[in-house]
Amino acid sequence: MRLFFSIGHEGRGRLRIATALASTLVPMLLSGCNLSSSPPTSSQQGVALQGRVRGGQQPVSGASILLYAAGSGGTGAGAVNLLAPNVVTTDASGSFNITGDYKCPTAATQVYLVARGGNPGPAQGVDNAALVLMAALGNCGDLTQSTNVEINEVTTVASVWALAQFLGPGATVGSTSTNTIGLANAFVVANNLADTGTGLAPGSVLPAGAVTETAKLYTLADIIAVCVNSDGGSACTPLFAAATTSQGAQGNTLDAALSIVQHPGSNVAAVFDAGAPQGPFQPALSTAPNDWTMSISYGGCTPACGGLNTPGALAIDSGGNVFVANYFGGVVSEFSPAGVPASAAGIPGAGLDASYGITVDGSDNVWVANDQSVAGANNHRVGSVSKFSSAGVELSGYGYIGGGIYTPVAIAADTNGAIWIANNESSSATLLANNGSAISGSSGYAPSALPFTFAVALDANHNAWFAAQKEAVQVTPAGAVSSFACCNDPEGIAIDGTGNVWIADLSGSAVVELTSLGANSVTVLGGNGGPRGIAVDGAGNVWAGNYFGDSVVELAGSSATILSPSNGYGLDAPLHEPYGLAIDAGGNLWISNASSNTLTQFVGLASPIKTPLLGPPVQP
Repeated sequence: MRLFFSIGHEGRGRLRIATALASTLVPMLLSGCNLSSSPPTSSQQGVALQGRVRGGQQPVSGASILLYAAGSGGTGAGAVNLLAPNVVTTDASGSFNITGDYKCPTAATQVYLVARGGNPGPAQGVDNAALVLMAALGNCGDLTQSTNVEINEVTTVASVWALAQFLGPGATVGSTSTNTIGLANAFVVANNLADTGTGLAPGSVLPAGAVTETAKLYTLADIIAVCVNSDGGSACTPLFAAATTSQGAQGNTLDAALSIVQHPGSNVAAVFDAGAPQGPFQPALSTAPNDWTMSISYGGCTPACGGLNTPGALAIDSGGNVFVANYFGGVVSEFSPAGVPASAAGIPGAGLDASYGITVDGSDNVWVANDQSVAGANNHRVGSVSKFSSAGVELSGYGYIGGGIYTPVAIAADTNGAIWIANNESSSATLLANNGSAISGSSGYAPSALPFTFAVALDANHNAWFAAQKEAVQVTPAGAVSSFACCNDPEGIAIDGTGNVWIADLSGSAVVELTSLGANSVTVLGGNGGPRGIAVDGAGNVWAGNYFGDSVVELAGSSATILSPSNGYGLDAPLHEPYGLAIDAGGNLWISNASSNTLTQFVGLASPIKTPLLGPPVQP
């Protein structure tokens, strides 16, 4: 038997847990506008490095090796070649050596290696101008003289997919100066996907129990290898044609890979057909996948990793740590940006019981909505709210119960520190101050005016929006109520940067948009499979997890059009009743799987947002 969430809006309207049967280039000068050949002044001395470049399993001789520091002046901009004006090339065996004659801007500066051009062996003296490969290393200060790097198609795919939201054409990696944490976490994810020491997948640092789509990654590496192991002519045509976008055809292997990851649902079969049977990296896919998204799932080890036990909503703190509410077990799960659990059994709490909702406030405190409450909370069996410090210390004892809290199932933190709560059975809202004291009265705001509310999101004016039965309801900080008919069974809600309200309509299998803050214009969009969790990314695109379809849908918020395939992304990933959904500052999309007790991370798929999420999403 397996467990899944089912919401009883009809009749008594209580949340319930139901059971169901189990289912199973020639060397070139880099003078473009986004790249700099002059290393910055720094007192952080570099160290000697060594490695080799291979195309498939063949050495690439005469390739130019460049060690870049990622830029901080904007997305995909400002990368600096730390080795300039020195030139490093590979020898006949594909090997290279970098002396310590370079400087790191800081110890925490993210660095990566790029190999350009060279002869992969098709004919003596013939270089491949289309060959561009990459390996994401990480903190410059972590490099040692024992660091050995394999640059090949596998490390290239891992780097491009993980850094997709920070990578521009021409191998330029950069972030805004305010999102260095998101960039650093993206480098961490790259090393989960592949090992830069061996050039194989997955990475040796991948946490126990984590699962990657290695066959898909190897398939992409095999596809790129066809072009790499050539003179850069006709052998590259299928890849470049399949990776063509509105910006035109691609001219090198790295830019082609970037185009594929940025359009994971386009030309899927053509990209697959650009490969060759029995490529150099195995095992590979025998047929084309549903899409070219890349995922990692965490928590699937025995005993459970991180205490995941029917996980619900997700929240992400300023460092990129992921927190998960669990319906069972009386614990909060915490995972690092690398997917490492803070505790094997989870973080226990005296007041945790039947937890659905979770949020992180501006001080990185974690707040949890408990649908039920333990007997110690003054025998208050109708729910509570728990608060934990960023260090995992429970600050609320048995939980807060004032302000009309009654079977709370969702929770959101505002920019001003206030905490909004959706109470399901009392169909009301609760507003708490950041110290847990009640702002709303003993019956909460709008009692019985939020029929069986199940989700809450906040707009830029500190108003709370609730997903209630067949409608969206706005409640002001003073308790004033406005209702808008919208949908059939809304169970997720999000607000974009322009104030549009987006609702996941579970039984209606649709995503609904209320424009102009609830005005009469209502647009119904496809959401096959019962969308539940919903989030808006930094570009204003909307993401919804299909609870019954085991996939995720992407919508262009600006035009209200579907960007993902008709059945959604992620059908190749181990999604099992996706419940909660959140986006981090690295552009990773995180989903909780209610029936498999795992988290799935879609690598670099969404535009980054600033975390924690306080009100509408903003770019970091």
